[in-house]
This record gives sequence, structure tokens and C-alpha cells, in this order.
Amino acid sequence: MAEENKQRYIKHYGLTGWDENILIKMAPLMEGHKDDFIDAFYQHTLQYKSGSKYLKDELVIQRHKRALKVWFVKLFDVFDDDYLRYLEGIGYAHVKVGLPSHYVNSSISFVRSYCTNLINNEVSDCSERGDMLAALGKMLDINLDILTASYIREELNRFFISKKTEGKLISFAKRFSYGLNLLLVFGLVFLGVIVLALFTVDVIEIFKGDLEKGVLATLGALLMLWVVIELVDTEVEHLQGAKRFAIKIFVGVALVAVIRKLLITSLKSDAIEAQWFLIVALGVLGLVYWLMSQLERSKN
Repeated sequence: MAEENKQRYIKHYGLTGWDENILIKMAPLMEGHKDDFIDAFYQHTLQYKSGSKYLKDELVIQRHKRALKVWFVKLFDVFDDDYLRYLEGIGYAHVKVGLPSHYVNSSISFVRSYCTNLINNEVSDCSERGDMLAALGKMLDINLDILTASYIREELNRFFISKKTEGKLISFAKRFSYGLNLLLVFGLVFLGVIVLALFTVDVIEIFKGDLEKGVLATLGALLMLWVVIELVDTEVEHLQGAKRFAIKIFVGVALVAVIRKLLITSLKSDAIEAQWFLIVALGVLGLVYWLMSQLERSKN
């Protein structure tokens, strides 16, 4: 299997025996600058704010420097089965410590730039310099491919059943959730029609002569209609891609329900205790609604 993978990399990146000989020829030059490379690499690494998360103390840093120096020297050697397994081990170690693949890509880019500048400064022959840069590019591309392949394998291993099955399941769940949201919109529209009918009945009560009851009931129906409109608008925004859960709307629903109940109980002279309870509830909900409004305004 390792031999098959090695041949695949050689074929895909066009690495030839000529390229390997060029890399071996470059080895003394690069090995002579390995200490300078380590210093330059760590200056590059310091730009990452989270670098200390993976290089926690001096012991880890020294161990990493030694391993990095070995990798840099091996870069200019023959690409064989042992080297392939060596790179796969590095990739596995990166995945194990949770190093983001972005850092691997950035590091290979730095190595490419460092070696290119070194070759341009140290090699005067234009043809030889071109061969070195071509061979270096192929070997770095192979290294990057093998290292990032470890992240892909890790991603595939996270699936509980299989990628295909879980993909279909997730797709079905999304469609089902969207269908439920559509059903909720239809339900809210139907509820809006009912509240509109209730509002009409309350208005009729005004013309029947019961003015006080009719006005209070109409006001309660208007508040309910306002709540339904807010709920429909929120659900439509959610269907259009809004991710924020509008908990403030549901506090408003409770607030309106208490206000309507208070309006109705105010018509009954024997409901004093119930009215005091509703007034306290109204005060608490009003305070919560106000605090949420202030928080929302500050975020905006």
C-alpha cells in the first residue's frame, strides 16, 4: 500500500530521478543553513497569536526545533516508502494536537519562500537554479499533500455511520425543519385571521351599546393582532436565513396576553386579587422586555 501511494505521488507531481538527484545535490547547502532556517521559522511562527497554545513551554519548543531541523534536512533526500511513512506520522501528530491545517499551509509557504531566496542568493548558474527551484517545488507540494491528507482522514473518521448516509440524513433533517417552519407560518396566518375575526366581533360590541367592554376588548384584540404580525414577520425572516432566535418576541406575546387579561378583569369588581397578581406579572414582563430591548439596541 505504501509503495502504491508513493508511486501515485510521484506520478501526480512529476517527481523524477533527476529531481531527486537535484535535491540531494542541494542537501549540503540547505543543511549548512538549518540553524538559520529554524530561527527564521520561529520568527514567522511568532506572528500567530495562538502559537503558545501548541508550543507551551521551553521543553516543547526545543523538541519541536529538533524535529523541525530533521524534517528540513530530510526534505532534500530521496522520496521512498520510509519517507512517506515519516510524513504521514508528522501529519498524524499535527491532527492529534489539534493544529489547524491553516498553520501547515502557511508553514510550507514560508519554507518555499525561504529556500527560494536562499537558492537565488547562493546559486549563480541560472539553469542550475531553475532545476533546483523546480525540484524543491515538487517536493514541497508532495509534503503539503501528505500532511493535509491526515486532516481529511480525520474528518472522514468522525462520521458515526458513513459520510454518505449521514449526509442524506442531515439533508432530510434540514428539509423537514424547513417544512415545519412553513407549517408554522401557515398556522400563524390562520391565527391572524381568527384574531382579525375576534377584532371584528369586539367592534360590533361597541355598536351594540356596551361601550366600555367593547373598547377594552377591541384594544386587547388589537394587541393580539400586533403580536401575530410580529410572529409572522419573525418566522418569515427565519425562513429567509436569519439565524438569531427572537426571544424578545415571545416575551412580547406573554406581555400582551397579561395586558389583555388585565383589561378583561378590570371589568369585574370582584377580581381585585387577580388584578394585583396581573399587575405584578405585567411589571416583571415589562422590565424583562425593556432590558432585552436595551441589550438589542446596544448590540446594533
